[in-house]
Amino acid sequence: MQIGIGISQNQDPSAAVYEALEQSLVHGPLPDLTVVFYAGGYDPDTLWRSASGKLAGSPFIGGWVHGIFTGQEVYRLGVAVLSLYGINARTKLVSIDGQKAYDVGQTAGMALIEDETQTGTVMVFPNVRNPRLAALIRGVYSRLGPQFQYIGAGTGVQFTEEGCASDGVAAALIRDVHFTYGIGHGWIPFGEPMLVTRTEGNRIWELDGQPAAVRFRTAVNQLEKGNSEMIGSSYQLGIPCGNGEYVIRNIMRIEDEALVCVTAIPSKSMVTLMTTSILALPAIAKRITEEALHQHPAPKFALLFDGVSRESLLKDSFAQESRNTFRTLEGLPAVGVLTFGQIDSSFGVPIFHNSALTVTIGGDRA
Repeated sequence: MQIGIGISQNQDPSAAVYEALEQSLVHGPLPDLTVVFYAGGYDPDTLWRSASGKLAGSPFIGGWVHGIFTGQEVYRLGVAVLSLYGINARTKLVSIDGQKAYDVGQTAGMALIEDETQTGTVMVFPNVRNPRLAALIRGVYSRLGPQFQYIGAGTGVQFTEEGCASDGVAAALIRDVHFTYGIGHGWIPFGEPMLVTRTEGNRIWELDGQPAAVRFRTAVNQLEKGNSEMIGSSYQLGIPCGNGEYVIRNIMRIEDEALVCVTAIPSKSMVTLMTTSILALPAIAKRITEEALHQHPAPKFALLFDGVSRESLLKDSFAQESRNTFRTLEGLPAVGVLTFGQIDSSFGVPIFHNSALTVTIGGDRA
């Protein structure tokens, strides 16, 4: 396996794509798979046409992210490219277009299997604006099952060599690459569990039979000793997953005393108020990276998906988190992007996470 990485901050979308690809295509003009991320206000159709023309039918996958980061800075405008040679990959783009998210996931999963393939890694980039995003991921899993590994993130635009979509899912089946993973968020539970008693889409209307915002404020005020009237980004919801682990669900806003979350939380779910220590998050990022790196016998590259909400929470301290992550990689080629949620199957099934950092290490088997 051979890899190439490129980053461009050119303000012209076509030039940015060409520059990033030129940096990454060091082992030949047509990789077996190219992963393309872009941040900023580029026209997605122009960017897609430029990538499609340059790669001439070679499989590629990617989407719009909030930012691209290195160990030194965050780029709000730019294109980042990872090119992989010596592997086997197949891609698929499916438009949601009013369909049920679960059905779209099943369609994407089935489209990736054209032979007797029984193992591999599925990379998934769904539209983060879909409140049923978790159901879409379950649909992919229902067709492919536990013999596959799953990685990915929520994006604002999705594309493959087949086309570009603003409301779809881009997926790739990757073989001949050995992946290891690290994931974490640094959030801890506080107080008693609460029962989700009424929901609609991504809105929680009731917790423990009370208006959701009222119940949540009560829990926050217990922590703040009555000094908090606002929810703020320091408090979110956690869904227990066993073994003391929680999946975070970010609350975007309050409307009509309902908690509007990034994605749907099913009724009758148990949730817990979660809080975090900002000072501890950079050290947690280092630990997550170490876990993923030390598991791999022959690492060649890293993909870093860090949550937008983590950067917003950390503010200036995010630079320390990104430095910790890249230093721990010890010069391993890496692409870091700020994503709208992360997808990981370290719990055995693919789960959509909020406020997490996922570190994926790829390479050869020993």
